[in-house]
Amino acid sequence: MDPIIERFNRLVKSMFVDTSDIDFNYNNFSGSDNNDYAEAWEELNDFLSSPEYDQATPSVPKTPEILRQDFNNIGVPFDSDFSVTKEAYKNLLKRHHPDKNNTTTQSMKLATEKTKNLNISFQKIKAWELAKKG
Repeated sequence: MDPIIERFNRLVKSMFVDTSDIDFNYNNFSGSDNNDYAEAWEELNDFLSSPEYDQATPSVPKTPEILRQDFNNIGVPFDSDFSVTKEAYKNLLKRHHPDKNNTTTQSMKLATEKTKNLNISFQKIKAWELAKKG
Protein backbone atom coordinates (compact mmCIF):
# COMPACT_ATOMS: atom_id res chain seq x y z
CA MET A 1 0.00 0.00 0.00
CA ASP A 2 1.11 3.55 -0.62
CA PRO A 3 2.81 5.15 2.46
CA ILE A 4 0.51 8.17 2.31
CA ILE A 5 -2.58 5.98 2.34
CA GLU A 6 -1.16 3.92 5.22
CA ARG A 7 -0.50 7.09 7.19
CA PHE A 8 -4.00 8.38 6.48
CA ASN A 9 -5.44 5.03 7.54
CA ARG A 10 -3.54 5.17 10.87
CA LEU A 11 -4.69 8.75 11.39
CA VAL A 12 -8.35 7.89 10.83
CA LYS A 13 -8.09 4.88 13.14
CA SER A 14 -6.45 6.98 15.87
CA MET A 15 -9.39 9.39 15.88
CA PHE A 16 -11.69 6.61 17.04
CA VAL A 17 -9.46 5.12 19.75
CA ASP A 18 -10.53 5.81 23.35
CA THR A 19 -7.41 6.95 25.23
CA SER A 20 -9.11 7.64 28.55
CA ASP A 21 -8.09 4.24 29.96
CA ILE A 22 -4.42 4.57 28.95
CA ASP A 23 -2.00 5.68 31.66
CA PHE A 24 0.79 7.64 30.03
CA ASN A 25 3.00 7.60 33.13
CA TYR A 26 6.55 6.54 32.44
CA ASN A 27 6.33 3.78 35.09
CA ASN A 28 4.32 1.74 32.61
CA PHE A 29 7.39 1.54 30.41
CA SER A 30 9.92 0.72 33.10
CA GLY A 31 10.90 -2.79 32.31
CA SER A 32 14.23 -4.42 31.84
CA ASP A 33 14.22 -3.40 28.18
CA ASN A 34 13.11 0.21 28.79
CA ASN A 35 15.73 1.42 31.27
CA ASP A 36 16.89 4.10 28.86
CA TYR A 37 13.38 5.49 28.64
CA ALA A 38 12.98 5.58 32.43
CA GLU A 39 16.39 7.25 32.88
CA ALA A 40 15.57 9.87 30.23
CA TRP A 41 12.25 10.56 31.94
CA GLU A 42 13.98 11.01 35.32
CA GLU A 43 16.55 13.33 33.76
CA LEU A 44 13.78 15.43 32.22
CA ASN A 45 11.94 15.67 35.55
CA ASP A 46 15.16 16.71 37.30
CA PHE A 47 15.79 19.42 34.73
CA LEU A 48 12.22 20.75 34.86
CA SER A 49 12.41 21.07 38.65
CA SER A 50 15.87 22.71 38.63
CA PRO A 51 16.57 26.46 38.84
CA GLU A 52 18.33 26.42 35.48
CA TYR A 53 14.99 25.59 33.82
CA ASP A 54 13.57 28.82 35.23
CA GLN A 55 16.47 30.73 33.68
CA ALA A 56 16.14 28.89 30.37
CA THR A 57 12.46 29.72 29.88
CA PRO A 58 12.03 33.11 28.27
CA SER A 59 9.82 35.50 30.15
CA VAL A 60 7.83 38.33 28.66
CA PRO A 61 9.66 41.57 29.42
CA LYS A 62 7.83 44.12 31.51
CA THR A 63 6.79 47.38 29.93
CA PRO A 64 9.25 50.10 30.97
CA GLU A 65 7.98 52.72 33.43
CA ILE A 66 9.07 55.43 31.02
CA LEU A 67 6.10 54.52 28.80
CA ARG A 68 3.55 55.17 31.58
CA GLN A 69 3.01 58.78 30.45
CA ASP A 70 2.58 57.64 26.85
CA PHE A 71 -0.17 55.21 27.87
CA ASN A 72 -1.79 58.08 29.82
CA ASN A 73 -1.62 60.35 26.76
CA ILE A 74 -3.52 57.76 24.76
CA GLY A 75 -5.98 57.25 27.60
CA VAL A 76 -5.48 53.54 28.31
CA PRO A 77 -4.25 51.82 31.47
CA PHE A 78 -0.52 51.24 31.76
CA ASP A 79 0.63 48.03 30.02
CA SER A 80 -2.62 47.63 28.08
CA ASP A 81 -2.81 45.21 25.19
CA PHE A 82 -1.43 46.69 21.98
CA SER A 83 -4.68 46.24 20.06
CA VAL A 84 -6.58 48.20 22.75
CA THR A 85 -3.94 50.91 22.69
CA LYS A 86 -4.05 51.13 18.90
CA GLU A 87 -7.86 51.41 18.87
CA ALA A 88 -7.80 54.19 21.49
CA TYR A 89 -5.07 55.98 19.54
CA LYS A 90 -7.11 55.90 16.33
CA ASN A 91 -10.23 57.19 18.09
CA LEU A 92 -8.34 60.06 19.72
CA LEU A 93 -6.65 60.91 16.44
CA LYS A 94 -10.02 61.14 14.70
CA ARG A 95 -11.41 63.33 17.48
CA HIS A 96 -8.45 65.71 17.71
CA HIS A 97 -7.38 65.87 14.07
CA PRO A 98 -6.50 69.45 13.00
CA ASP A 99 -8.75 69.25 9.93
CA LYS A 100 -11.77 68.66 12.18
CA ASN A 101 -10.79 71.41 14.63
CA ASN A 102 -10.05 74.27 12.27
CA THR A 103 -12.75 76.73 13.39
CA THR A 104 -10.17 79.09 14.91
CA THR A 105 -6.45 79.27 14.66
CA GLN A 106 -6.18 78.64 18.41
CA SER A 107 -8.24 75.42 18.22
CA MET A 108 -6.23 74.29 15.20
CA LYS A 109 -2.95 74.87 17.06
CA LEU A 110 -4.23 72.92 20.08
CA ALA A 111 -5.41 70.07 17.85
CA THR A 112 -2.06 70.01 16.04
CA GLU A 113 -0.20 69.87 19.35
CA LYS A 114 -2.49 67.13 20.66
CA THR A 115 -2.11 64.95 17.54
CA LYS A 116 1.66 65.50 17.61
CA ASN A 117 1.79 64.25 21.23
CA LEU A 118 -0.49 61.31 20.38
CA ASN A 119 1.71 60.32 17.44
CA ILE A 120 4.90 60.50 19.52
CA SER A 121 3.35 58.46 22.34
CA PHE A 122 1.98 55.82 19.99
CA GLN A 123 5.28 55.51 18.12
CA LYS A 124 7.12 54.87 21.42
CA ILE A 125 4.61 52.19 22.45
CA LYS A 126 4.70 50.65 18.97
CA ALA A 127 8.53 50.55 19.03
CA TRP A 128 8.42 48.80 22.40
CA GLU A 129 5.88 46.28 21.08
CA LEU A 130 8.07 45.52 18.04
CA ALA A 131 11.18 45.18 20.23
CA LYS A 132 9.31 42.73 22.46
CA LYS A 133 8.53 40.51 19.50
CA GLY A 134 12.17 40.51 18.49
